[in-house]
Amino acid sequence: MRKLRWGILGAAGIARKQLIPAIRQSELCEFTAVASRDFAKASAYARDNGLPKAYGSYEELLADPDIDVIYNPLPNHLHVEWTSKAVEAGKHVLCEKPLALKVSDVEELIKLRDNTGVRIGEAYVVFHQPRLQSLKALLDSGDIGRLESAHGIFTTSNHDPRNIRNLYQDGGGSLWDIGVYPITVGRWMFGEEPSSVACVMELDPEFKVDHHTNGILRFPSGGQMGFTCGMRFPQHTAMTFLTPTHRVEIDRPFQSGPNPQDFVVYDGVNPPQGKTHSFGIVNQYQLQCEAFCRSIVDGVPFVGSLEQALASTKVLVALFKAASSGRFESV
Repeated sequence: MRKLRWGILGAAGIARKQLIPAIRQSELCEFTAVASRDFAKASAYARDNGLPKAYGSYEELLADPDIDVIYNPLPNHLHVEWTSKAVEAGKHVLCEKPLALKVSDVEELIKLRDNTGVRIGEAYVVFHQPRLQSLKALLDSGDIGRLESAHGIFTTSNHDPRNIRNLYQDGGGSLWDIGVYPITVGRWMFGEEPSSVACVMELDPEFKVDHHTNGILRFPSGGQMGFTCGMRFPQHTAMTFLTPTHRVEIDRPFQSGPNPQDFVVYDGVNPPQGKTHSFGIVNQYQLQCEAFCRSIVDGVPFVGSLEQALASTKVLVALFKAASSGRFESV
């Protein structure tokens, strides 16, 4: 099988820092082009990252017959527009999270996918991390009891007035950008979608986007999950999962490499003596891109499906509604 050739919409930092280096050794895919609305910027980006082609408009990239897949890391409010245009141009699309800001937009993308047969994926890289896959299998097995409670945190410091996360109210702020990670992992581990949510949100007085948000997810089985996200704190990521008999702790659950990973399971008999489950070094960005390639070539289901995106968007929209109403809202 020849490598699938990928093009990047926008001179994005995440592609430069994470995806391009991650798949240089891949036998399934390669980045070959970048497009920017500024040709000089695209040219410099291509030169610095070893990409053969640069375009001065997004439309030129979508018209390139040699490009098989588009990676869309544009600002959140542009995801649906340019994902749709890429699909209409016959390109498969892996779009950064969150794919959409409205439920109706995801529903339209599902129709577009079904009508064209083109693949559309949402880039939740955590789904491709062996450590979290192993934890999911452990919880599903019932060996440590039924998951009943969880908490996740993702905080960082972002006071930059030029940062895109602070520049627009629709799709900006901490919930859309980083809060989605503990929420998505929690939904995955519980294996069901929440029935109702509550949320408290504090907006930054200058940027008018949420810089401190806390929420609760209630699941039909009776489980509960809390989360914290914010952009005015020291950087920290962690998750805790509780069954009636065990506690699982994961540090830096949303990152992979360059160090080995683990999670620790504590039981109720010897709580200080946790059992560490260790994993080797992997690059979850490479695993994600290769999984998307296999979904295109071999029809292997892609975990970041539009159906997953639809469920995720419903939860996030309900959280914003709950923050406004001050009460639990149905999902």
